[in-house]
Amino acid sequence: MSTSLFERLEGFKQSDEDRYGFLRDLIEAYNKLEGELNTAKSDHLDQLNSRRLWQEKAQVAEARLRESHESAVSFATLDFRMLDLTDGDGYKFDESLIRQGAVGGGEAANRLLNNIKAYVQRYDGAVHWKIIVRVYANLEGLLKKYAYIGFHEEERALRQFVAGFTQSQPLFDFVDAGQGKERADHKIKEQLRLFVSNLQCKHLMLGVAHDNGYVPALDPYKTNMTTASRISLLQPIYAGREFQNLPFEIVQFDSIFRTEELPNDRPSYANEAKPAFAFRQPVLSTVVQNHKPAAPKDLVHRRPIYPGPVYLNKDDERVDEGLGSVTERAETGLEMRIRNGKLCNDFHLRGDCLNPRCPYAHEPSLEGEELVAFALKARQTHRPHFDQIGVSWIRETKVVGLDSGLKV
Repeated sequence: MSTSLFERLEGFKQSDEDRYGFLRDLIEAYNKLEGELNTAKSDHLDQLNSRRLWQEKAQVAEARLRESHESAVSFATLDFRMLDLTDGDGYKFDESLIRQGAVGGGEAANRLLNNIKAYVQRYDGAVHWKIIVRVYANLEGLLKKYAYIGFHEEERALRQFVAGFTQSQPLFDFVDAGQGKERADHKIKEQLRLFVSNLQCKHLMLGVAHDNGYVPALDPYKTNMTTASRISLLQPIYAGREFQNLPFEIVQFDSIFRTEELPNDRPSYANEAKPAFAFRQPVLSTVVQNHKPAAPKDLVHRRPIYPGPVYLNKDDERVDEGLGSVTERAETGLEMRIRNGKLCNDFHLRGDCLNPRCPYAHEPSLEGEELVAFALKARQTHRPHFDQIGVSWIRETKVVGLDSGLKV
């Protein structure tokens, strides 16, 4: 019987051990599952937070996109679609319009507006476009040019013409860019860079084809046909050679701009009657080779070929005041300057040059004996002029006379 009790005791012991092992395994499994649950809960919370965060960001982005879209729609529906930029130094308005002053300016603006409207009819909705026109020019230079070539009526009326042009249309401006060759160029190039990528501007019309200096500013757009199709060029009197390689359309407007270049010289008075009266006690000497003075012949005074007194003797030879002598050093210095490039007579002898694209050297200004040597050299230039009798070759220069203002 004792053996049976021991066996039963062992059975209970084994049963307790099995129950203990079971409970231990159960607790371990519980702990493991609890850890996995906590991890899953943490991951779930992270996903919820992340989703909320990205949802908020998506809402902000959607709001910004909606605002951008509304802004773009509003921007695209504005009226401004066309910009015309014209270099008024190269595209000069017809003198028949300029002579009319403010009335002619208004007429020029209306003609230009009508021509542009007719040109842009190819675009959908162009009838509602607002058209901006800006003409940039060296106004003082134009006034001097008209005075220089004898267009005095145009000179007097130009400022009124500019005012009439600007006042006639609210989006038209004739802007005085100031003195200097590159003033108008600089403004037009910067305006081009500003508006060529502007969504409002559907088309750019440029009055710049007279000057090859604008080609580098247009080069970046010639290979992009979408942009190139939005640019056109006004037909100038003479187009620069480099513009032949550009793909932009050439547009010609009639009865607005000059079709011929302005003359380069002052007007001749050769066809006018010569006043014949004695000129008493001339203190003058003819200018001959090597600058040697010669005794003047009988003198008469007649209307000058260019404004300012020019004295001729009875043989139709020019007689000028002596300018004095110069040293060999001055002549050598002048020759060295000329070797580096021909000098501009108007700039060095008159003090100004009215040609905005003068090919001759200006700076540095000649002074002292070099200036005298240059004046003497200029007096030896032979130029023909026409009078009532015929062609007469005289020693004459348009810049060195008794009233030239040369101070030596």
